[in-house]
Amino acid sequence: MSSKLLVPVDLASEDPPEVKFAADLARQSGAKVILLHVIDYVPMLLPVELPGGYPLPQIEIVREAVGQKLARIAAKMAEVECHTMIEVGGAATQILDVAKREKVDQIVIGSHSKKAVARLVLGSVADRVAHLAPCPVTIIRA
Repeated sequence: MSSKLLVPVDLASEDPPEVKFAADLARQSGAKVILLHVIDYVPMLLPVELPGGYPLPQIEIVREAVGQKLARIAAKMAEVECHTMIEVGGAATQILDVAKREKVDQIVIGSHSKKAVARLVLGSVADRVAHLAPCPVTIIRA
């Protein structure tokens, strides 16, 4: 039985450390990798862009750009079976939903080292995923 690794990426970099870690782990174990990006979407009635989300007509433009960047990252994962997914919504919620739906064995997620106060106020996607995931979670520091 082959295992599955879910690797959520925020696309801030074309070489995220969590992808390298997951690729090495997959090569050693023969696991399959799912690269996931979640597009933050805030429904809007007005056709203007606001911080934190995209108006509905722009979602497809964003989805296309995200798909291209995910494909470039996946192409660098030599000798690893990898496919990409794009979801729309809140990051932690979508990551957890995909983990359950795809029955992944492990989540490998990056973390930005926020100070404790910022984490308390803003929350952390990696922290929420680690506490609520249906499987083990490995957090890779940037």
